[in-house]
Amino acid sequence: MRIFALALCLLAAPAFANEPQVGRWAADAQSCSGAASLTVTATTVRRSEESCTIGKMYKADRALYIEGRCSSGGTVTRHPITLQMKGERLAVTWNGERLQEMQRCP
Repeated sequence: MRIFALALCLLAAPAFANEPQVGRWAADAQSCSGAASLTVTATTVRRSEESCTIGKMYKADRALYIEGRCSSGGTVTRHPITLQMKGERLAVTWNGERLQEMQRCP
């Protein structure tokens, strides 16, 4: 069973890399280089001082629902992260808090 689960994880990572949510996002172009940006990779999500590895994840419609294993200031927590495409913008819910919709950074 563990081998099957590992195989699924390895197959899911390349598929996640093709998701439209992968990239760098911010509320506006001026915020792209600052701490207010959000960076999404195939294995991590980073916002401000908090960095999360992607635990469990599923996709529904144009949204990714992620269980983030997050660390900030030495404290490790798990919390939900939702990344939903709204046209060309990204709606983010971070640990129950709805953030301002973001645009892709150049």
